[in-house]
Amino acid sequence: MSRRFVDTLPDRQVEADLADELEDLDGIEQCVAVRGNYEGEQMAYQLLVNITDRGLLALHYGESGWQIVYDSTEGGDVESSEELYRRAHDALYAHADPDPDSNHYETTPPFWTVPNEE
Repeated sequence: MSRRFVDTLPDRQVEADLADELEDLDGIEQCVAVRGNYEGEQMAYQLLVNITDRGLLALHYGESGWQIVYDSTEGGDVESSEELYRRAHDALYAHADPDPDSNHYETTPPFWTVPNEE
């Protein structure tokens, strides 16, 4: 399901509003545009998708198209849903634009903070 879902996305950054539309699809419990840019409208290059009865996917759009950068089914045992989301956001952050400009936006939950860089 995860790869099939990714293959349905256009081969470009997507309008942030598309995240809301994807939530209307069968099997998609939640979809959030996590990072992107304002280019007349919000264009997302990172999405977080919760697939019903499957798990959490963190997706990043880069030079080679949409990539899965975190898949909760491959993350081992996790004790809480907050930890799942923290891991997904950490994976997205690792792929985020290191020097976002003033047109950049970010949507993260209040419990997530930038990982310590060591």
